[in-house]
Amino acid sequence: MRQRFAATAVALAAAGCLLAPGAAQAATGPGPVAVLEHGSAAGTAVVSGMNEPGTRLHADAVRTSTVRTLEVDYQVQQTGYWCGPAATRIALSARLAPPSQTALAAELGTHTGGTDHISQVTRVLNAHVGTGWYETKEMPNDPPTQAQKDLLWRDVVLDIDSNYPLVTNIVAPPGNQPPGYPPGETIYHYFTVIGYDDVNRTVLIADPASFGGNQIYWLSFDQLASLIPPKGYAACRQPDGVRQGPVRKTARADRKIPPARGAILHAGAASGERGRSAEFPSLKPYPRGRPPGRAWVVQDSTVDASGDR
Repeated sequence: MRQRFAATAVALAAAGCLLAPGAAQAATGPGPVAVLEHGSAAGTAVVSGMNEPGTRLHADAVRTSTVRTLEVDYQVQQTGYWCGPAATRIALSARLAPPSQTALAAELGTHTGGTDHISQVTRVLNAHVGTGWYETKEMPNDPPTQAQKDLLWRDVVLDIDSNYPLVTNIVAPPGNQPPGYPPGETIYHYFTVIGYDDVNRTVLIADPASFGGNQIYWLSFDQLASLIPPKGYAACRQPDGVRQGPVRKTARADRKIPPARGAILHAGAASGERGRSAEFPSLKPYPRGRPPGRAWVVQDSTVDASGDR
């Protein structure tokens, strides 16, 4: 990680993101911005230019017949190597008042080279949400197999519908980077998936590093799947004995869908427990028998346990 960080540090410094812990306070946020105001096509920026370290934005949830996004308290990472703590904080904010990045960095064991493995994020997420929902999903194949992509899409839909953001560990080389990333550098990074669009097949990303000034943006699902290998992500548990087959199109006829409304982003912090229902009646709970931190590797069409990390 330290050797990789040397290259990353150059990119972060070039982007003006490499700062000392606590170097900046939360900045004033923009006026209200609707998440779907400019659509949800890949590459669409929801909020840009609010990239001062520690800047916070609050996003309300959106539910339409095809789009789901979660209510989160976004915050720009406070150092060049705290993307893991910042992404974890964003994910936790969907369910509770999140700890500070400083506290999460200590819990994760984050150092100047970053957060070593996604399983550390999985462990901390479960410790705070108290549900044992998360487990580590590894994607060792680059490019990913169809089974790995199918599982990832299933996880995105199930997790977002159940009010659990995903935290992903990515590798973004030149030529395959989200919008605004420093060109010419391979970026090792964590960000949070907080929504999806069923029709456009896009995902909503809360990116704590805000490369190029983009804080929240829409990314194609195919690009997300290509960015994760050979790393992994934290998402819902896989039931014992499941063989991953084709993922059907999400059906919501059995769910009560509130009237469509735009998600509003505004400055300020979320406070206190959300108090919202975390589960949907049509979703069956998964077995909770496996210990937190179990890592899974999807190989061909079978989901196999690869052991604790």
